[in-house]
Amino acid sequence: MPVRNVQIGLVSADTALVDFYAEVFGLERLPSADSATGTVHRLELASVVLKVMVPNRPPAVTEPVNPFFAATGLRYVTLSVDDFSEVIERATARGVTFTFGPIEIGPETRLAILQDPDGNTVEVVEATG
Repeated sequence: MPVRNVQIGLVSADTALVDFYAEVFGLERLPSADSATGTVHRLELASVVLKVMVPNRPPAVTEPVNPFFAATGLRYVTLSVDDFSEVIERATARGVTFTFGPIEIGPETRLAILQDPDGNTVEVVEATG
């Protein structure tokens, strides 16, 4: 059975994470869904949906694993962009922590690894070749 789409779920204490992905990466806000346990905010880019669950009762905040590859499990998401400089500029304006880069890897690829407002690791890549 082929996979029709991918949805990635994050849990956050508030909607700051939703705003971050919408404003820095230009993800389209889809209608949110309320339930007895909280609200799921959905953001779309192509066929991928990033879901941010904001529970009614704030969850415990955990410290991010540093470096992100020091533990098993889902540890980072890669977003390929066409407007690398603008994404980096918007992320910097929001006070984002970069754990690597931004750097150029050869003449056609730029890369940065950053932490979103909740400490999740995001790899940002622009490959023009």
